Amino acid sequence: MDFKNEAETVRALGDMFNNGYVYRGVKSVSWSIAEQTALAEAEIEYDDKHESTAIFLAFPIIQNDEIIDESIVIWTTTPWTIPSNRAIAYAVDADYLLIEVKQKHEKAAAKVGAKFHIAKDLIEEFTKYAGIEEYSVVKELKGAEYEGVVAKHPMYDRTAPLYEGFHVTTESGTGFVHIAPAHGQEDFVIGKQVGLDLRCPVDGKGDYLPFTDETAGDDCIKLAGKNIWKSQKAIVAQLAETGNLLRWYKMVHSYPISWRSKKPLITRVTPQWFASMEHNDLRKKAQAEIKKVQWIPAYGQARIEGMIENAPDWCLSRQRAWGVPITVFSNKETGEVVADKKIFDHIADKVEEMGIDAYNMLSIEDLLPAEFKHLAPVLEKENEILDVWFDSGTTFRHVVNAREELKQDQADLYLEGSDQHRGWFQSSLKASMMTQGKAPYKGVLTHGFVMDGEGKKMSKSIGNVMAPHQVNDKFGADILRLWVSTTDYAEDVRISDDIVKQTADSYRRIRNTFRYLLGNLNGFNYASDKVEYADMPELEKWVLEKLAETTKEVKEAYQAYNYRKVYTLLHNLCAVELSAMYFDIRKDTVYCDAATSLRRRSAQTAMYHILQALLTHLAPVLAFTAEEVNKSFFGEDEKSIHLKDFTEEKSEWFNDTIAEKFEKIWAIRDAVNVALEALRADKVIAKNMEADVKVTVPADFDIAELQACNLEEILMLANVDFVKGEELKAQASKTSYHECPRCWNYVESLEGEVCGRCAEAL
Repeated sequence: MDFKNEAETVRALGDMFNNGYVYRGVKSVSWSIAEQTALAEAEIEYDDKHESTAIFLAFPIIQNDEIIDESIVIWTTTPWTIPSNRAIAYAVDADYLLIEVKQKHEKAAAKVGAKFHIAKDLIEEFTKYAGIEEYSVVKELKGAEYEGVVAKHPMYDRTAPLYEGFHVTTESGTGFVHIAPAHGQEDFVIGKQVGLDLRCPVDGKGDYLPFTDETAGDDCIKLAGKNIWKSQKAIVAQLAETGNLLRWYKMVHSYPISWRSKKPLITRVTPQWFASMEHNDLRKKAQAEIKKVQWIPAYGQARIEGMIENAPDWCLSRQRAWGVPITVFSNKETGEVVADKKIFDHIADKVEEMGIDAYNMLSIEDLLPAEFKHLAPVLEKENEILDVWFDSGTTFRHVVNAREELKQDQADLYLEGSDQHRGWFQSSLKASMMTQGKAPYKGVLTHGFVMDGEGKKMSKSIGNVMAPHQVNDKFGADILRLWVSTTDYAEDVRISDDIVKQTADSYRRIRNTFRYLLGNLNGFNYASDKVEYADMPELEKWVLEKLAETTKEVKEAYQAYNYRKVYTLLHNLCAVELSAMYFDIRKDTVYCDAATSLRRRSAQTAMYHILQALLTHLAPVLAFTAEEVNKSFFGEDEKSIHLKDFTEEKSEWFNDTIAEKFEKIWAIRDAVNVALEALRADKVIAKNMEADVKVTVPADFDIAELQACNLEEILMLANVDFVKGEELKAQASKTSYHECPRCWNYVESLEGEVCGRCAEAL
């Protein structure tokens, strides 16, 4: 990493300390035994096929220092936490039953006559698993009635009092939850509230500490120094020997694992560095800031709002040798932390000069500014590093804030995969709120992942990987870029040779549009040859209206990062309104009219505007093609298309009157095509120009207005007549007009050997 970036990470930590967010505390954190470090939420994945040992376990109730014949039953998938049990939690408003076993399966551990407390909603599930075939209900209880009840630990010579549990439900298990404050976040909260022993009996390597056995009887197994995973079988056997184990079985379920090692995690109470989510109303302010950000897709806002709402204090520290160190000092004797902003800035200056190793290489005295050097003999360095999400979460400071060419406090856009709401987007938001009081971004865009053509995850072992360079080498970079623009990136997207070939077909339609425009604009000088809008035929006014409406929508789509809409709008303009309609109609004009005729110059003027608009609006997608066309038309010395602004639509191009008129003309065209198709099928005509058409139009069609449009030209027919009727329809017949050998149009009479238009052109 660049030394300046490392230094800015240190300064960010200093700002967070200075603003009062960072503290040292003992909390329940996710812990990786494999890596011997705490992990943040963003570093956790889930294994949906993890196999755990699940147990139903009885805690005998104690009354007047005597064990009675009633037991509280708990269910857990972590038998290794039973040695850490300090209490049992119940749901205060839930309904419970005390049942007595009347008949059981021959292999069931429960004894006939035994009495168990179970949530009413879970009684059937429990009795099925425990092999209890018949039971009677002794009494019904409300959760609140368990206040003050005390049970005996099923292994050790200590008690497990019952307390209200805010997290207890009756959706699964037994309605009672065993509380191991050292190994559960809710357990820790309850343990802290009621004053339970919060010590963690498991060290960072996953081994039980010596005090685990302090209340173990002579006949009880001793766990000190033993690994929790390897001890589970012995723990289950011990519980069975005491008669308290009612059932054990293997259960496949989702379980947290480390994103690096893929090994299972545990929850463990340890001293760590945290950044508070409550200090200075941070959570509330972050939620308000989220609402100011543009989230693409929009559901991203709800995702990150939910995560911030439920986010615990940010665990900043990691127990590793590599990474950016937590650059603070503490008093060797008192443990008091020395974390002055001036010290952070002084260390950052050293890091900017020497790199992050300066913290380990230099003495404490060298790392302290002059006014603090006298403290060096009594101080020691912190030996933990920062969460890697702190490194990436503070990148806005050196990527955006500190760069002269950007120099702003917010990035325009953060772009990453859809899994980063719990990762980079969240850590960046927290770090920015804690250091500069606002979000680090104005917009956040998330995308899905690229799958193969069948929607399967790409894998080298399967052999279905399609790398970008392969597409680039085979099809070209612009086709790869165009494919990206065709996808709905909010979801996972598919790619294959066939899919890219379809994209290549779309690309050719766009490229052919450019070729048509370049060919017909050859020799056209916009400055001297252009025709003013007011003097143009209505067909040009129509195509400019379509161009204006399209490019206006394209700009809006770009602003919304809706590249699929950009592609759809521009591709449809090229394929439909231009190629299939305007170009098809106007090829007669550009090929056969006099070179300087008003109609031809009008068409060229419209085509010039179309070319300019397509170039600038397609340039972000077809970067190389747009530059190629730009240089081909304007010359090699022309400035890059990527340095030009989008063309602007002229206000006069937005013409509702023309749009409404041509909506009727295209409706007539559809009706005419139906009539012409019948003549073609009967081989009466080979092309449109060989036909006369009578069009019946309804009352809301103005015949005089239609006749003034020269529909023979627009519909490419020999002659068109109109009559009024109830519905729009057309009748076609072979014309008696004469074909012009030059333009192949059919006219009523020729002037010599050609039509009047061609005679004038010649």
